[in-house]
Amino acid sequence: MRPPAFRTLAARYWEAIPARFRDGATLLVHPEAMPDADDPEVFLLGACEGAFEALEDAFAMAGDLRPGERQSLIHIWYGSFQAMAERAVRFDWAGELEETILHELTHHWEGRAGLDGLDRFDAAQILNFQRRKGLAVPFGYWRDGERLDAFRWHIDGDVFSEVEGLPPWTVAVPGRGRVTCSPDPALGYALLPGAGLPFDGVPGDLIIAPRPPERPSAWQRLWRWLRRKDEETP
Repeated sequence: MRPPAFRTLAARYWEAIPARFRDGATLLVHPEAMPDADDPEVFLLGACEGAFEALEDAFAMAGDLRPGERQSLIHIWYGSFQAMAERAVRFDWAGELEETILHELTHHWEGRAGLDGLDRFDAAQILNFQRRKGLAVPFGYWRDGERLDAFRWHIDGDVFSEVEGLPPWTVAVPGRGRVTCSPDPALGYALLPGAGLPFDGVPGDLIIAPRPPERPSAWQRLWRWLRRKDEETP
């Protein structure tokens, strides 16, 4: 991929990310490669840098800066992608670029949260956006979304429902009646596009996932241990 096409694609991916996720971040695409400082044979595809890191840290120490006001520069190095492509038998320029942008933007939100990890709901929103883009995400991330009831959550129009029993599962879908579905082997859950809740005028997805077994409470574990000890006593 030539530099002009790379810059255009990067801008397209950037603009496709909802504005609320890009808030406070600026995308910079550089023509050169960026070797790792400790291993020149390794190339950095991207990085997230605090735009005014030293100044912001000083203000934060004085209590004059909210984490949400932090600004970041998202660096993407075309030369590093080119170096990786030259080494690989097959190189997915578009996929690697999109994943790198989303990964570095996650670091930006970590900084804005003022924590080592994201605010849990913000993190769930970003993971859900990555899921929509076809990227791998951790199973169960939706439990940090907005709870609808005991085993259902909502993130930006997408509804996540955990069900008991072995698949196939039969579930009630508003407007569709009862629907039978099975999990995608690669994902571990079933996806019903357009069967979620409206969000920005567009219906979200309905995700049906297996409900993990409940972990016994501390009291239940203690009670079982005492019973076992009692049974072992002659």
